[in-house]
Amino acid sequence: MPSVPDAKVPKAREKVLDSAFALFAEKGYDGTTTKEIAFLAGVNEVTLFRIFRSKEALFHLVVLEKLPVHNIQSVVDFDAEGPVEEMLVENARKVLGVLKENRHFFMMLVGEIWRHPELKSDIGAMVFDRAAQFLAIQLQGLMDQGRLRQVDPYVAARSWMGVVQSHYLMNYLMGTGNVDPAEEERLLRGLADIFVNGAGNREGS
Repeated sequence: MPSVPDAKVPKAREKVLDSAFALFAEKGYDGTTTKEIAFLAGVNEVTLFRIFRSKEALFHLVVLEKLPVHNIQSVVDFDAEGPVEEMLVENARKVLGVLKENRHFFMMLVGEIWRHPELKSDIGAMVFDRAAQFLAIQLQGLMDQGRLRQVDPYVAARSWMGVVQSHYLMNYLMGTGNVDPAEEERLLRGLADIFVNGAGNREGS
């Protein structure tokens, strides 16, 4: 029969993950101590190590479980009627909203990936590739409906993700973060148009 402390482990685990997410986003991996995380979570530091074994293992789990990919998947909508370009622009706005809300965490993560190369494979395989697979399924559905031409859905997903991520990186991570709404709208609509319709001169084909 499990003891009372064991029954409290799932709740303590979530508190520690949430606290670690907040502190890592603010101070980075090296600038955050397990003592600070435990204090913010309201648990004993011994409990933290009993559940997560090490600070490195905790950081890995924070990245894999708290990176807002799930939030992004919950806000996008690929069932909307109307032009596909309009759907992509609306979804891009929603995705950028989630990314902007978590800008400090992403800024920290970019630096930590280079300081801790072992994270690259985990994040690539278990986070971004998973997101690309999710988007590929949505795009395949649009292709099956005849709303997009038939292409490799995974390649198409990587292409559109790259467009949105590049805009986010250039303007919100590397840039000032102050993007004129009208200019952003122009960019998103232009990018969606090129993604759906291409940039080639079809008159000569």
